[in-house]
Amino acid sequence: MHKAARQTAARQTYKAAIVSAIAVIALGACSRSERQEVRTEAKQATNTVANVVDNAALTTKVKAALLADEMVKGTQINVDSNAGVVTLNGAVDSATHMQRAEQVTRGVSGVTRVQNNLTASATTAPSTMSTTPPASTTTTPTDTKRGTGTSKP
Repeated sequence: MHKAARQTAARQTYKAAIVSAIAVIALGACSRSERQEVRTEAKQATNTVANVVDNAALTTKVKAALLADEMVKGTQINVDSNAGVVTLNGAVDSATHMQRAEQVTRGVSGVTRVQNNLTASATTAPSTMSTTPPASTTTTPTDTKRGTGTSKP
């Protein structure tokens, strides 16, 4: 009986070892897929952050180029970027300035397409107003006693 008990214990140990091995294999496979899922999510999060950083960098480069251009008033232009597509919004002095802003934007590295939503408005252009004061027009009072409308000497 002692021998039979050892054999029964051995069989139970053997069965337990097989069940344990199957469980380890199953958990290992599950663990791998879970690890893969975590890696995929981490890559997606990293790509999202990278895209946000890339968009911000591209927006900054375009805005700097517009501010550096002497013809375009970069302060009047709002710049947004998404995956290489740059959107320009705002009001500029003229159609020529609209075209120039688009040309400057296309020249920035990383820009794949430009969505130009700029408008030309003479009212937004301080440069269209004369900076020279009008000529002085000093008048002398007229002689109201005589009613002649002539100036006093």
